[in-house]
Amino acid sequence: MPGIRRVPPAQLFTTLVVGTVALVALVVEVCSAERVPGGVGLAVCGVLPALALSRTRFVTPAALVSVAFTVVAHQVPVGLDNTFGVVELAAFSWLVVRVVMLRPVRHLLWQVPLLTVAAAVLPVRLDTDNRAFVPDLVGLIGFGMLFMVLLGLYLRLHERRRADLHALAKQEQRLEYARDLHDFVAHHVTAIVAQARAVRYTTAAGMPPSPEALDAMLEAIEKTGSQALASMRGMITVLRDERSPEERRLLADVLGEAVRDFPGPPRAVASVSDDLRGARPPAHVLDAVRHVVQESLTNVLRHAADVTRVRVDARLDDGELEVSVTNDGRVADVPVLSGGGFGLVGLAERVEAVGGTLSAGPSGAGWRVTARLPSSLA
Repeated sequence: MPGIRRVPPAQLFTTLVVGTVALVALVVEVCSAERVPGGVGLAVCGVLPALALSRTRFVTPAALVSVAFTVVAHQVPVGLDNTFGVVELAAFSWLVVRVVMLRPVRHLLWQVPLLTVAAAVLPVRLDTDNRAFVPDLVGLIGFGMLFMVLLGLYLRLHERRRADLHALAKQEQRLEYARDLHDFVAHHVTAIVAQARAVRYTTAAGMPPSPEALDAMLEAIEKTGSQALASMRGMITVLRDERSPEERRLLADVLGEAVRDFPGPPRAVASVSDDLRGARPPAHVLDAVRHVVQESLTNVLRHAADVTRVRVDARLDDGELEVSVTNDGRVADVPVLSGGGFGLVGLAERVEAVGGTLSAGPSGAGWRVTARLPSSLA
């Protein structure tokens, strides 16, 4: 079964074009260095910020390596007479925007100044003959980096406003749904009251119903009451979707319940990384996690044979919540349970609806389903 990893074509095309242009520019820049140490330094310092754009763990190393190379270039001539790292400067500029948009505030307090300083001092790398332009270039780049910080703040606020509007729209939809359910429950309760009054009136009029008729009336009341309770449970579920962080369920508890319900053998085992022990995801993220785990475990029962180990793992990876379900079995010749073939497709759509991605495919001797979701954790 092929893995599922959906990337919008426009995004893929844009990434390829920008990556190709950046790579060509970096090669030209490296070749323009008069000495090998200068070319190697430009190559390393140009690649690290590009990696940091996709993996935020490289943000600090990229900035520190850049500053270190700038200091070395200032002390020891490395043959940089017509470039100081234009590709690196472009990567730092966009990296500042990305950090301001996505990283927690506690990280911004030191990562943004570090990136700004690393970019502003890039002209210091120029040879002695070109250092007359260094003060003007440093000031211009510093001003440009401040503008990129403001751009990142604007985009961060815009994204927050969009998320708030989306949450408000969902809340309005829930309230409308709750009103409809209220009307539906009121209908059932009215039917129960009418049926109970019919029994009382016939009895008070001296015409008590026969045992068969009484049993039929009570059965109708029981059925209507059960329908009313089901409707009320649905209403409560809808209204409680948006809960405060303190009221949200723990991620570890949800995963634990999912593996306990897995009949096996073998028994499924859940593992949550230490930084997620007290995590309480929002309702929509937690709902996606629950469906991913349940559907993946069901697929183990349906399609896998000779399974000796089933693991459910949750961890934080590059600021995203990663949940994976892995088994070491093989694909059964005849499925244990029959069923439709839209399980993973439906999961992919559900995960994408909350801003995540889903992948599924072979993993060593078995099979793995992995969901990456926004880590909006309390």
